[in-house]
Amino acid sequence: MIGDVIGELTGKVIGQRIIRRHHSGELKLERTIESKGKILGSDVTFIATTKTWERPQGGMYSRGNGIVMTMKGEKVMLHGSGISVAGKGTGMNIRGVRYAQTSSPSLSRLNNVALVFELEILPDGTVHDKWWEWK
Repeated sequence: MIGDVIGELTGKVIGQRIIRRHHSGELKLERTIESKGKILGSDVTFIATTKTWERPQGGMYSRGNGIVMTMKGEKVMLHGSGISVAGKGTGMNIRGVRYAQTSSPSLSRLNNVALVFELEILPDGTVHDKWWEWK
């Protein structure tokens, strides 16, 4: 069951590139975002890099890794994936799940839940990221 909202962040796409494994391989979009906000009441910075590619039935699939850093220097490592849904214009909405690992006492609750997210990337590169816990 999806629980409470545990965080909300805003930021920007700070880098992106097209990658291909070999000459005839599929194209992937690699994107790095940096955002700031609050997770479980703590002020944080979140940096993540994802790889996105087209799904045969339409839409996009994304998978990536990231790190959350608090202002006190605590960190949370994240791994996640999601699928795209129609966005505004050339923007993208990605919905999925992230999993966390941390030794931070104030954020240890993240170790025991799946983190459901909705990430909106607007055409100008602005990012809005909302997190819920899935108990």
